[in-house]
Amino acid sequence: MSVLLLVIAVIIIVFLSPATARRLGASRPVTALLMFGFGLVIAATLSPDVDALAGIGSDGTCDLSRIGFAPIADLTRVNMSSLNVLLFVPLGVAVGLLPRTRAAAIVTLAAISLTFVVEGVQLIVTALGRGCQSADLFDNLMGLGIGIGIGLLARPVLRALRD
Repeated sequence: MSVLLLVIAVIIIVFLSPATARRLGASRPVTALLMFGFGLVIAATLSPDVDALAGIGSDGTCDLSRIGFAPIADLTRVNMSSLNVLLFVPLGVAVGLLPRTRAAAIVTLAAISLTFVVEGVQLIVTALGRGCQSADLFDNLMGLGIGIGIGLLARPVLRALRD
């Protein structure tokens, strides 16, 4: 199911990125990365879990066992924490590459809000079979922050390459 959502996201990117780029005052590649980042997050987090496809939903509770960032040791190996961080990095890079405009500020707020929206939907829509976890909020925000940092650092390099 998430592959289907990803394909739909790519189709949307192809058709909407030119107009969105104009609206944001950004290049088409940055806009395509931005739209891909949003689509990737939505496809990976809001598609039904394997158990949900078998008719088993979530219990409608939120796991609050970790409030805070994951230990570095958890982020240096492949696990749910590191994957949740990596999931938001492309979106963050695109946000960091956007020109500093009012529209970009709104997109930045939307990107930050996305992790809260995802966890809220996972909590409320039990049929998805997804679990709301406070740890995911921190991991996703860390990935977004890392990506924004990479994007901001890359801006002068990309500007120099264009000139």
